[in-house]
Amino acid sequence: MAQVMVNFRMDESVKKSMELACKEMGMSMTTAFTIFATKVGREKRIPFEVTAESPRRSSGPLDLPERREEEPSSLEWKRERLEALCGEIRRSLTSIHIAVPSSLTGLTMERIRLLCGDELKDKTAGTAAAVRALFSGRNALEEKDERILDEYLGDLTAIAGDVREIERALVPAMRSWSGGDAGIFADYERRLAQVSRDLDGLRPVMERFLRSAARRRGGARAVQARLRQAGEPVRTGRVLTALEKLEALVLQNYSELDEAARARLETHYLQTLELALEELARAERSGGDTEEKADLCLRAAGVLSQVISGGGRARRERDRRNLEAEVTALERLAALRGDLAEDLGADF
Repeated sequence: MAQVMVNFRMDESVKKSMELACKEMGMSMTTAFTIFATKVGREKRIPFEVTAESPRRSSGPLDLPERREEEPSSLEWKRERLEALCGEIRRSLTSIHIAVPSSLTGLTMERIRLLCGDELKDKTAGTAAAVRALFSGRNALEEKDERILDEYLGDLTAIAGDVREIERALVPAMRSWSGGDAGIFADYERRLAQVSRDLDGLRPVMERFLRSAARRRGGARAVQARLRQAGEPVRTGRVLTALEKLEALVLQNYSELDEAARARLETHYLQTLELALEELARAERSGGDTEEKADLCLRAAGVLSQVISGGGRARRERDRRNLEAEVTALERLAALRGDLAEDLGADF
């Protein structure tokens, strides 16, 4: 499904508090905000009571399970959540399929029957099998980029929400249908077909996760690896050229950045470029307009280039000052030696 990048400001202490809470629950802030946005969009309300004291969680199908003390890791929590989402999708599809009256005929209803009874169930079963294989022990998940797994979890959460919303509207509509034009169900067919495409979109995300490496702050080579990983699915030539130039700058000047500049670069600027490249790759796969997203990638790469080049300029300025100091010292030494030679000559 198409995705967009959202930026907004919040108090630093609030951000740190939420990051800590999300870490304890085994998810990223991106996943948490995606779940919140999905619930608000579906229910048209804030999914908890807002008071002058403290928010109270409400129960609902998309509420995440509380993290239990016995859970060994965030990966285990994600495994349980992914499997639960696949189960929820299958249950909703079954509910829709058995609710279709036999008297409802036509191409639209036949397509809905096939989608819910076969196509979407098969794809959901394939997703569940991929999740089981992922956590089977053959993959060293601790060495992967867990941020991509968070993206996968967020996408599957959104799909489950879409299917549940279709079920809640379509099942009552079919049960109350008393004849007439079955074309009123055409919109549900389109939405279910979109779910099918969204399920197809999960596969490349899983493949990207399996090919990934955990992101560690380890100098120029680590940043280069992140750039190559983020740019791998992109096909737009001018963006790939900009990434090649950026890699060269990283290898040449990254070591000259101070620690604070490296931290900002890796946690803000580089993540922004990675998100922009993800959006461009999705647009390329879906056949959408890539011009605007390519321009965004180039702007993000340009900012990174300026930051890294600044480190190179600082190094050259230090080298120039050091060279000037060395020249001055040599001139003074030469002058001193000249004075000594004159004194020695006078003595003889």
